[in-house]
Amino acid sequence: MSTGRLLVVAPDDDVRRSLVFALEAEGYEVGIRADLPAAPWLSTHPFDCAVLDQRAVRPCDREVLSDTLASAPVVLLAYRPQPWLTDKVSAIVETPALEGAMVAAVEHALHRH
Repeated sequence: MSTGRLLVVAPDDDVRRSLVFALEAEGYEVGIRADLPAAPWLSTHPFDCAVLDQRAVRPCDREVLSDTLASAPVVLLAYRPQPWLTDKVSAIVETPALEGAMVAAVEHALHRH
């Protein structure tokens, strides 16, 4: 069983619930947000890895994303990963994802970091 604190950021409630269910089943402690948190929030809510749905990232979020990336490894969930994001994240899970792909990507990102 895995351990660690994860942050799941996804604008869609069903996606968040699905990710939380899969990750908690593996033993992770999971926090959720619909949007990227600002730097002050990050300093008071530490996490070991973030799972980021690309749909939660707006062009104006680049600075916030930099703060998030500096805090911990990020696994990107995307149908078509944006090129400007792909080289900034630890792993990419393309949707629709195969069962277990997210957990494997999180574990890989945590072990690499």
